[in-house]
Order: sequence, then structure tokens, then C-alpha cells
Amino acid sequence: MEERKISNALSNVLTFYYESIKLKEVERSGWVDRNISRDQRVESVPEHVYSTQQLALAIYSEFDLDIDIYKVICMIAVHETEEIYIGDLNPFSGVLPIEKARLGKLAVDKATSCLRKKSFITSLIDEFNERETSEAQFAYLCDKMDADAMAKKYDDEGRFSFDMLPSKILESERTQKAIENGAKTVGEIFIESDVPIYEGNEIFSELIQFLKKYSVVV
Repeated sequence: MEERKISNALSNVLTFYYESIKLKEVERSGWVDRNISRDQRVESVPEHVYSTQQLALAIYSEFDLDIDIYKVICMIAVHETEEIYIGDLNPFSGVLPIEKARLGKLAVDKATSCLRKKSFITSLIDEFNERETSEAQFAYLCDKMDADAMAKKYDDEGRFSFDMLPSKILESERTQKAIENGAKTVGEIFIESDVPIYEGNEIFSELIQFLKKYSVVV
């Protein structure tokens, strides 16, 4: 009986592992949708997860924050689990938020169905999505800031241009509002659109403003 339990556990580990690493092949749709220059590879979803975790650790290191950083890192590690099956949906993907949430829930249930501690992972994802705890709010802002930091990097590398933007993004209310607020490049549009997200959080508000002036390419 014990051997059977061990065998099942080993099978569950590898089943979840091989399903999860499918994300290595999923590129971040925000960059694909903006027709970013493909002379270099585009960031994948797992790379986004890693860089978000590194950002979280760096912010936690430099500021006095009363949060459980272990929980934050775990939350960031699993928050994109749904994308194994539904891909990286963004505001321009044409899927309503309520439908995205429904599809995401089903995808997470499918991905974690083999795990004995499924509830631990799903609870972290639910907490991240609900954003009611300090850890979830911090993880969410790190997630957004990572995208803004990457937009800045791609912009400084010259991989964005207005003539490459599809009309659905160029003519969107979000883009036009960012341009009205002074954005002059695609990277600046991306960042300017997200500025309101950080309002009310002093650290992230200062970081996004500092990012605008930061030179990624020396």
C-alpha cells in the first residue's frame, strides 16, 4: 500500500511538472500583440514569473515591508498556472474579464487536479486574484511593474515603434489617453497606461516614475 502511495506521488509530481513546463513555449502576448522586433527572442511566461520574483525580492530587500515574502514568492510562482491551457490573455485579446476568470478557474483546476495539495496552490492563486491581503497586493503590483520594466527595456533597445502597432492597440482609448498624458514612444505608452495602478502605494508610485528616467541600455 505504501509503495502504491509513493508511486502515485511520483507520478503526480511528474504529471504536474510536465504540464507546467508547457509554459516555456508561451510568449508574453503583450509583446507579440505590439509586433515587437523579432530579431531577438521575446520573453516567455516563465521568464516573466522569474523576473517578477526577482523584482519582489529586490523591493523587499530595500524597503521595510511587513509582508510574508515566502508567500509572495509562492504566489508569483503559480499565478500564471491558468496560461498552460488558455494562453496569455490580455486586455486586447477580445475576452471579457468575467470569461477570462471562468476559463482561468477551469484551467487551474485541470492543471492541479493530480496534486494532493491542490488546495494550497489554488488558494494562493485565488488570493492573488482577489488582492485583499498585503501579500497579494504586493505580488500583483510586482507583476504589473515587471511588465512596465520590460516595456522600458524593449523601448530602450529600439524594439518598439508606432508604425508596428496594430490599429486595435494604436486607436484604443488606453493608448490615446497615454499619448495625451505625454507618452511619445510605445514603451512610454505602456508605462503611462499603468501609472494609475500604482496610485496609493508610495513605493511603487515612486518606482514607476523613476523607471521613466532610468536608462536600461548604457
